[in-house]
Amino acid sequence: MKQFVFAFAAMCMWFGVCGAARVNLDSLYHVLDLTIDSANYYYEKKVNHIDKLKSSYRNAKTDAERFDFAKKLYQEYVPFANDSAIAYQYKCIDLAERMGRKDLYAESLVQLACQFTSSGFYNEARIHFDKVAHDELTGDVLTAYLQGTSHLYGELAYYSSDPRLRDVFMEECIEQHKALYAHLDSTSVTWLQLHTVTLNSEERLDEAMQYCNRWMELCEPGTRMFATMAFYRSEIYRKTGDSEMQRYWLVRSALTDVRAAIMDQSALWNLANALISEGKNIDRAHRYIDFSWKCLTHFSTHMRSWLVTPVVTRINDEYKNQLRHANHILWWTTGAISLLLVGLLLLLYYVSRKRKQLADIRVEQIKTNKELASLNTMLQEKNGELSEANSLYSKTNEQLSEAVIHLNDSNRVKDEYIGKFLSLCSEYIDKLDDYRIKVNRKLKTNQYGDLLRMTNSEQLKEDELKELFNNFDSVFLRLFPTFVDDFNALLRPEERILPTEKDHLNTDLRIFALIRLGIDESSKIAEFLHYSPNSIYSYRTRIKNKAAGKRDDFEKQVKEIGIQK
Repeated sequence: MKQFVFAFAAMCMWFGVCGAARVNLDSLYHVLDLTIDSANYYYEKKVNHIDKLKSSYRNAKTDAERFDFAKKLYQEYVPFANDSAIAYQYKCIDLAERMGRKDLYAESLVQLACQFTSSGFYNEARIHFDKVAHDELTGDVLTAYLQGTSHLYGELAYYSSDPRLRDVFMEECIEQHKALYAHLDSTSVTWLQLHTVTLNSEERLDEAMQYCNRWMELCEPGTRMFATMAFYRSEIYRKTGDSEMQRYWLVRSALTDVRAAIMDQSALWNLANALISEGKNIDRAHRYIDFSWKCLTHFSTHMRSWLVTPVVTRINDEYKNQLRHANHILWWTTGAISLLLVGLLLLLYYVSRKRKQLADIRVEQIKTNKELASLNTMLQEKNGELSEANSLYSKTNEQLSEAVIHLNDSNRVKDEYIGKFLSLCSEYIDKLDDYRIKVNRKLKTNQYGDLLRMTNSEQLKEDELKELFNNFDSVFLRLFPTFVDDFNALLRPEERILPTEKDHLNTDLRIFALIRLGIDESSKIAEFLHYSPNSIYSYRTRIKNKAAGKRDDFEKQVKEIGIQK
């Protein structure tokens, strides 16, 4: 249900922002973030559809039916998983050859060669293109062949290190390009796409945008063609210097890719690169490139990995720069604190000297008072009364200071635990909702056995208790970082208790941690730790018997741990 909520929210925001030429990119980023959060839902939907096609493929009774389903599986895998797409296209080739269908054989060879080209396996692509019988090429198959060969030779020219070969490949690319133009209808989607890309590469940006507008009118939103159109539209805006609209169309392309579970995507990592170029939204860029990298890893092609690697490197370099900047600030902060500490020590030394001088003056005054005792008897009695009053005043101040210290300590503990309590409540609500969703799904599919196993197991309770105790330990040790050492200082050396794991308390320490927080009733401690009151009482008695001082003062001393006096 959570995925549906995210998807619905994303769709609502989508329709709210797509109607204007200029948009609030922060809102659009939020839509993309929600969509990425729901990516598993779209992925599972895609996998379920593929599983149904696989089942139909296995159950097909004739080679013709099997070919149709293998072709559909290839089309589903083309943007989803490169290796699987190639595997099913090989099945199509075998089936077409077995049926004696030369037209289907040629079509399958062309599609396989195009897939090899798109994934960067140029030698394999050339071999399969060479196998194609040209007299079997008509209509869309001829279009695909010309597109594929033009793309192949263009890539070979781009990546060739031999100038002569580069020229040969480029000439062949141009020839295939011309043939494709001559073959296509100028009103078709393929022609508009080709012409838009060509004009864009020739820096004829105004014309490119005009044809891109016509191309967009023929693209259905939510399709891979729409994502492709949006990407090339962003490239036009990039070259015109309109970074806002460039990112807008990159986001729209990325949204379509994620919702269609397209793993062979380029918009998201280009968006991350654009964000890095601006020097802001580094965390968002890192999140986008991380998600894009996972998608490309699933798609399994080295070509996209080569393209994404420089962007990943830029993000890492930016993080390093931020870290260096933070370390620089930390160095200056440490220096300032050191200077303040030196000043404080000097001030303490000065105060100490003044106190010693005052003590010397008091000694001298006592001598003088003894000499004048006979004259100042009445004054000494008054001074005595005044001294008693001062003593009472000092005692009252000490009690007040102690009360303030305890109050501040209580407020500190209360604030920390209220914040953690609210966070845990939110987490437990989400977990309960997730558990409800699982139960609802099991009920909808009549998986009552699974429900019985889920509800019989106490693993969920044990996991939640463990997480509760871990959260308690973490917050408590953050409030009282020296608690374990201070607690052991109250015990005899040979009886000291050490936790088995760092940043975690054992049962003995956890009981007295609760006592330190003011929960000293065994029944309440037992309720929190899920023990019996008698067991808690036994733990407390056993630990108090190990006290280094008086047994009766032990818990009082525990309650004073961490209080600065």
